[in-house]
Amino acid sequence: MKTETFHIIGPVNAQATERASASLKAIPGVHEVSFLDAPARLFAHVDDKATTRPQLVSALAEAGVLVEEKPSPHANGSCCGGCGS
Repeated sequence: MKTETFHIIGPVNAQATERASASLKAIPGVHEVSFLDAPARLFAHVDDKATTRPQLVSALAEAGVLVEEKPSPHANGSCCGGCGS
């Protein structure tokens, strides 16, 4: 299992987060979805080979949540502490 982190572009209301969460959870291999407000981020816990990041980005866009498509430099879970994020 891995965690995909998405940085949300622009403000998102509660209805959009609910739609996005339901859309992602409908994809086989997505186990858990959570949102953070500041900075606006979304975390999806997925099976390693069940789905791809572009599939998740597409589902989010269809739900009205736009995200940066490039993965975070910390996508693999490591952090050197150098960038302060």
